[in-house]
Amino acid sequence: MRVYEDLRQIHVNTLAPRAHYIPYDTLQKALEGKKEHSAYYHLLNGTWDFHYDSRDIDCPEQIKDWDQVTVPSCWQSTGHEKPYYTNVNYPYPVDPPYVPDDNPVGVYRRFITVTKEQAAMDTTLVFEGVASCLELFVNGAYVGFSTVSHSSSEFSVSLHEGKNEILVKVYKWCVGSYLEDQDFFRCNGIFRDVYLLTRPAGHVHDVQVGFDEKGIYCDLPYDIYTPQGQPADLTQLVLWNTEKPYLYTVVIRQAGEFIPVKVGLRSQCVSEKGELLINGVSVKLKGVNHHDSHPVNGYVMSYEDMKTDLLKMKELNINTIRTSHYPPDPVFLELCDELGFYVVDEADLETHGFTGSIRTERYYDERPIWPCHDPAWREAFVDRARRLVERDKNHTCVIMWSLGNESNFGLNHVAMSDFVRERQKRIPGLFRLIHYERACEGVGIHHNERKKDSDAVDVVSRMYPSTWYMEQYLEYTGDKRPFFLCEYCHAMGNGPGDLMDYWETFERYPNMIGGCIWEWADHVALDGEGRLGYGGDFGEETHDGNFCCDGLVFHDRSFKAGSLEAKYCYQPLRTDWKEGVLTLHNRNDFTSFEEYDFQWNVTVDGKVIKEGDFVLDTKPHEKSQINLTLPNADCSYGAYLNIYMKDRNGHEVAFTQHRLQDASPLEAGTGAAAVTVEGEYARITGKGFVYLFNLHYGWLEKLDETLKSPLKLTVWKAPTDNDIANKGRWYEEKYHQVHSKVYEARVEGNCIRIKGSLCAVAREKFLEYEVAYTFLADGRIDIQLDGAFDNRHYFLPRLGFECKVKEQEFSYFGYGPGEAYIDMHHGARMGLYESNADEQYVPYMMPQEHGNHYNTKMLQIGGLTFVSPQGFECNVSRYTAEELTRKNHGYELEKDEYTNLRIDYKVSGLGSNSCGPELRERYRMMDDHVYFAFSILRR
Repeated sequence: MRVYEDLRQIHVNTLAPRAHYIPYDTLQKALEGKKEHSAYYHLLNGTWDFHYDSRDIDCPEQIKDWDQVTVPSCWQSTGHEKPYYTNVNYPYPVDPPYVPDDNPVGVYRRFITVTKEQAAMDTTLVFEGVASCLELFVNGAYVGFSTVSHSSSEFSVSLHEGKNEILVKVYKWCVGSYLEDQDFFRCNGIFRDVYLLTRPAGHVHDVQVGFDEKGIYCDLPYDIYTPQGQPADLTQLVLWNTEKPYLYTVVIRQAGEFIPVKVGLRSQCVSEKGELLINGVSVKLKGVNHHDSHPVNGYVMSYEDMKTDLLKMKELNINTIRTSHYPPDPVFLELCDELGFYVVDEADLETHGFTGSIRTERYYDERPIWPCHDPAWREAFVDRARRLVERDKNHTCVIMWSLGNESNFGLNHVAMSDFVRERQKRIPGLFRLIHYERACEGVGIHHNERKKDSDAVDVVSRMYPSTWYMEQYLEYTGDKRPFFLCEYCHAMGNGPGDLMDYWETFERYPNMIGGCIWEWADHVALDGEGRLGYGGDFGEETHDGNFCCDGLVFHDRSFKAGSLEAKYCYQPLRTDWKEGVLTLHNRNDFTSFEEYDFQWNVTVDGKVIKEGDFVLDTKPHEKSQINLTLPNADCSYGAYLNIYMKDRNGHEVAFTQHRLQDASPLEAGTGAAAVTVEGEYARITGKGFVYLFNLHYGWLEKLDETLKSPLKLTVWKAPTDNDIANKGRWYEEKYHQVHSKVYEARVEGNCIRIKGSLCAVAREKFLEYEVAYTFLADGRIDIQLDGAFDNRHYFLPRLGFECKVKEQEFSYFGYGPGEAYIDMHHGARMGLYESNADEQYVPYMMPQEHGNHYNTKMLQIGGLTFVSPQGFECNVSRYTAEELTRKNHGYELEKDEYTNLRIDYKVSGLGSNSCGPELRERYRMMDDHVYFAFSILRR
């Protein structure tokens, strides 16, 4: 049996797992913490010789044709293999522990020069991340073997003075690959740092620094320093939290080495009510799942890449990260300690592909086909928990140890939990919670709400339940453990659309401690022409399409509307406005409002008419009230009170808005236009205008030079990624092939009344309607739609009017400046905005519905102004819904000759059904009775 297929040899000659640290040769260097300055640390990143072969190489020393690659890197980024995306299915036959005989291998070689002094020291060669496994040779001699891609592998090596050869064989697949079936582009190679540690004899192997709110616990000699590098006064301890991440530096002195460990002091426990208490305070986890992922470099993330991600998370008020689904780069956790994040640290374990390996199998089947039930896999499972805990045990940011992801639940998970609990007993200080989402009964993500989770976990965890399910679980089980959503609000494409619903639920229950949105950033890769691609764009045999494009931010980490929705839901401010009193709720856990600047203004029809500022000293979890005397002002579209909360650097942390006055009704029109019937057309004339109305089709056909197509009643929109289930039903209903039937067209003075229905091909009618068009002498048109929807049909994508217009520039009063929908508008703001059709395009990887503006009161484009005190939804685009529906990539889209304009009664919401619950009924266009009134004004 090949070593990489042998469950009994998952590691050969590796050193025992230990905490991640770098030893230094002086105290000053240890306090500075720049590892490249340590005399004991020798980074081997850079240019290596490289040879790729499609199958194993028995004699790597005989290789003649060497390429060169940069380490760290992935084969799929250096052109040696194509990118490969699959979510659930394994990219090879499921025959554990075996992998395909044609198992590609990459051979790395580097020569290093070692001094006499270094050769005399104890030398460790460290690989922080290699996929999927490695064999190591030094100076032609076999050293050892190791699996577990996202954990460190360390070898004690003997080097001689002068030139030494390091040769590494990396296999694409191994038995461990069955435990690494995560949802991302599959990459291979040496993708994290490689370095040598040359250390004095007698050095310590592992360091363990326990801590809690009372102090620091370590069995080795140590000193404690402040962040400024001064000896710490331990009589006045400063505690760490995510809002103020104060870190001490513990410097351990041993055998001529100085080992720094950054430590934040804090407590952690669970209250009797199931609250998660940090430093005695009940906290909510406002989280996101994070992959180590880069659009060009694959698994490789630089220090700058990781810090950029974390700083952008801070901008969005995120305080928690789940490291899906493996331990992250060690630097990532150092940054989480430093910048202030709670971390659910996850073992490198997922066996999701066994779900579909036997199609008749239930997800929770206990047959040995699942590795979690097979005793032969037990050590491999426990090994991954061991490597997680040992490497990261000194990190303050870690609040939970996660046993993996989507790997069923069995005795091997219980063994992992037993190991973690026993190991934590030997770490003084706080006790982290054990997490695993599958430790429950049920099928798939639809768990049985009447069954409690296994005692092997300390947290009840779910992914993608409805808020109804969340409440049902607590009601039926009475479980008082913290309830956590490790994944929720799937942020694929345009969305997520139901985030506020979850947070209203979290805040009602003490033991609902929050959750982590899936996921941080879109996963993409470059094709041969330098274009961004997803699954299937690279010739994969099995793939999951654009399911990897599911980020809260785009691949380049730019924000989208869903990002701002999360920022709003996670923000530390809520406000209420009633009868001149503004109540401000401090949702921070540790920071007073005295550390922020508050500003306010009143806008009328988008223009500021009064503004001011104020200061507060509201304590965390408390509220304050202030009286504001606001001016009375008439408005056409709306008057609003806007509150801004900024940090001392001027960054807007939070924003709230309260409507003071809604849109005013339009004044009654004066004078009627003349309407004359000419065959199947009605000719409408007045002061300087001529309109044409087609009585046969029941639509307005000509206004002025602005209108380039009839104003039609339609229902189709390009399905979003979160319409994954709705799309099939919409096609079954044939909503993409809808026709309007006019039963009656009556001219009553200056009013044209159309009675008709909407009906899809081969389907019964789903909407009966009457539309009244009233034409006034000044060119104004008042339109009233009365309709009855037959709810035996599936709900509609949308309902409203659409046409083509000549102009691209427009202005509107409504939610903006970005897109906004009925269930995703909290991060937008009611105001007056100017834009153009090109600026409305949102570059989702899969073309789809975008650019909508919810609750619009006015839209002006060309010579026309659309107004409705009732409010409408508008969309201005260079692309037709049909074009967005047909094409699979943004670069395939072809712009329309004209601008496509929608004036909608209602657009069905976004939801998160690409991997979550169905769209709530209140967000669906399924209203039994439809009444929609708006007016078109001439400029």
